[in-house]
Amino acid sequence: MSFLKKKTAILLLFTLVLSSLAGCGKKEEEPYVSPNFTNESEDNQKYEPEPINASVTDATPGDALVYDKESTGEMSEAVRASLTDALEAGVYENDTYYNSLAGLKISVADTDWAFYDAEGVAAATGLSTEDVNNFWYGYKTTDDAETSYCAIVYNKVTGSNVVISYVNPSVTLYDEITAEDYLSMALNRYDGLLIKRVTFLGDQWACLDIPADQNPAGRRICYAKRSGKVLVLVTFTMQEDQDIADAQQIFTRLQ
Repeated sequence: MSFLKKKTAILLLFTLVLSSLAGCGKKEEEPYVSPNFTNESEDNQKYEPEPINASVTDATPGDALVYDKESTGEMSEAVRASLTDALEAGVYENDTYYNSLAGLKISVADTDWAFYDAEGVAAATGLSTEDVNNFWYGYKTTDDAETSYCAIVYNKVTGSNVVISYVNPSVTLYDEITAEDYLSMALNRYDGLLIKRVTFLGDQWACLDIPADQNPAGRRICYAKRSGKVLVLVTFTMQEDQDIADAQQIFTRLQ
């Protein structure tokens, strides 16, 4: 594959990760069980973005995650797991999410923030609930998809959200791409932006900070770093005048 084709593939993948999200979490009625799935199943088809006119700036303000007052804001019992499971997607316990690959912990106890369950993540990302659960339970891994969604946490008052996701560069045949290279793919869509290096949770991350006047969904700040074979992305989309510090306060470094 030529470098140009590789770059185009990466850009489309980046577009998918940073594209605006829609939908809201709903409590699952039944616990998830070991799947019996095939790729031919209509319910298990992965979301494929349209390559025509794909752009990280195509989103409209209504596409951003918005709090649904009918949502319980609770994680389903089905996605709770023992912290010793060490699943790629991370694990939840009560109001806390642990992700050893990303090296972070998110706690929403006594805050205005809440987690989306698997159904909510599926609705927000265009995947099926089955796809999300298969990854969360380890029936699928980062080897099975270009982008894997680990968690979405949203603010029940403002609608701001944070998405934890992985990108597997080997799927695009561009194994050597760095976090800086990946974020740089979007620079030509914005005016005057640069990739920066920031310290987050005591580690160095590449950062693309897109101001609200250049992104209809709101200010979007994407942190990226390499962890083994995958890129870890922490993508903040801040609504109204909410500061990123309000979202960062629910994060701590996983020791």
